[in-house]
Amino acid sequence: MKSFIIILLLCVFGGSKLFAQKTEFIASAPSVVEVGEQFRLSFVLNAKGENLQVPTIKGFDLLAGPSLSTSSNITIINGDMKQNQEYTYTYILEGQEEGEFTIEPATITVDGKEYKSQPLKIKVIKGSGKPRNNTQSSGDVSESRGSTSITDDDLFLRMEVSRNTLYVGESLTATLKVYARVNLVDVQGKKIPPFDGFLTEDVKIPQIHLEREEYNGKIYDRVGVLQKTILFPQHAGTLTIEPYELYCLVRQRVGSRGGSIFDDFFGNSRDVRVLCKSKPVKITVKPLPEAGKPLGFSGMVGTLTMITSMSTDTLKANDALTYKVVLRGNGNMKLLEAPKITFPHDFDVYDPKVTRDINGTSGTVTFEYLVIPRYAGDYKIPAVQYSYFDPQAGAYKMLKGKEYAVRVEKGNESSQGSGEAALQSFKKEDVRMLGQDIRYIKTHKNDLRPKGVLYFATMEYWLSFLIPFVLFVVGMILNRRRIKANADLVRVKSKTANKMAQKRLRAASVAMKAGNSELFYQETLNALWGYVSYKLNIAASELNRDNISDHLTRRGADATLIQSFIEVLDHCEYARYAPGANQGEEMDNVYKDSISIITKLDKAI
Repeated sequence: MKSFIIILLLCVFGGSKLFAQKTEFIASAPSVVEVGEQFRLSFVLNAKGENLQVPTIKGFDLLAGPSLSTSSNITIINGDMKQNQEYTYTYILEGQEEGEFTIEPATITVDGKEYKSQPLKIKVIKGSGKPRNNTQSSGDVSESRGSTSITDDDLFLRMEVSRNTLYVGESLTATLKVYARVNLVDVQGKKIPPFDGFLTEDVKIPQIHLEREEYNGKIYDRVGVLQKTILFPQHAGTLTIEPYELYCLVRQRVGSRGGSIFDDFFGNSRDVRVLCKSKPVKITVKPLPEAGKPLGFSGMVGTLTMITSMSTDTLKANDALTYKVVLRGNGNMKLLEAPKITFPHDFDVYDPKVTRDINGTSGTVTFEYLVIPRYAGDYKIPAVQYSYFDPQAGAYKMLKGKEYAVRVEKGNESSQGSGEAALQSFKKEDVRMLGQDIRYIKTHKNDLRPKGVLYFATMEYWLSFLIPFVLFVVGMILNRRRIKANADLVRVKSKTANKMAQKRLRAASVAMKAGNSELFYQETLNALWGYVSYKLNIAASELNRDNISDHLTRRGADATLIQSFIEVLDHCEYARYAPGANQGEEMDNVYKDSISIITKLDKAI
């Protein structure tokens, strides 16, 4: 047991080292601070290090540090244990003057190897001189603009657009952001603008992250992106993005009137529901210029490249090749249409397969054409052209692919019909040229008459009435004969007696091969009695061994045949209850005798 525990501990700690994370040394600090504001500069290392070297920090006063703190956690995923340790070196700094400052990378040594952190840029702005409210707790919810302490400078929505002027079909990104200097705990939607005049595509935001950001010379501790939308203007003019309306939930602390020291720990709080509206944004949309607009303009606005390719340039008739056009660029890629390609007339071309790999406004669109040449020969596929408008250059541009030569050899004529093989050498172009040849007018007199006018009172006209009438009469006569024959039950049963007997004897043969003697003799008796019953039109219940001789004699059967019939009946009755020693030979003899007797009776009766 001790050995088992030691091995288990070695596996656990060995596994934890095996799955240890890659060594990382990361620096972090606010991106913007105010003059006189204190903030933390942290260096986080996920391994134990030594000899930390931090360069001289310019533009800031060092108030404290470095202070070292450690944290450790263990996670087990699918049986694999990972142990993570973090060592955090913290400095307390204070901004001295306005400006943008860079904190150069720090270095630290881990297992003899030196690691560097990334540089940080920090912007220092002029202080507002107004303390920010960063309280937090829970309480009642009231609705209005909140308390008088929540002003438009403390909490507002802002619609940020990537550009205010663009062309029709060009894209812009509209980003809705919330700016808060209060304790913002939730955002609830109320009204979303319709984006009239735009095609829209929402950009998925997995999670709202609140970060610190500077705007109009003020620092906002809670700034987050609420929604991001890609807009494509559809017509020229001045378009307006209407305001968003959202409810923001702000948590405020409410202290008691006595001003007790315990209010800092046990003070009440309330949640204030604040209605926030963004400002409308004007977008100027310019029309695409008419000068230089190419014929068959694709409608693409942006930047674009094109690559064409073909699967093969030599093949046999009726084989297939793939012609591919790949368009890659940035713009309204989802609106791209298939290029127009002039294939030879002898090529059967199917609708292209379209594959779109687009992320936002950039991506790739692939058009694959399946082409089947039908006749042998040398062909050329002209270079495909695709036009687009480049908004940066303010001009139309034309992309041109490659021209391809295709050699089509004769196919396997043995798999084609003789007529199709004979036409292998004729092309659609040759047939089209026949219509352009000079046709001379015939001037000599011809015996012409309208076709189909003399059909009335012709031989074909009268036969079209006579033939259906004759066929109807013949069908009526044959049907009446069939009905009359089926009405004679005696005759019908007499005709089917032989078929019934053969069916029974086939069942007896199957039983004989299976070695089932009882079933064999039973089926043989049913065949003999059933044959006589059907042939003589006498119910099987009225026939017996004594009167069968009289019935067969009256129908013309001789005494010897009748005696053989009775002997087979007796043998079958006896063998059912007292089978002999050699059953196989006995059943075979009975089977042959039964067939012979039924055949002779059928001739005699």
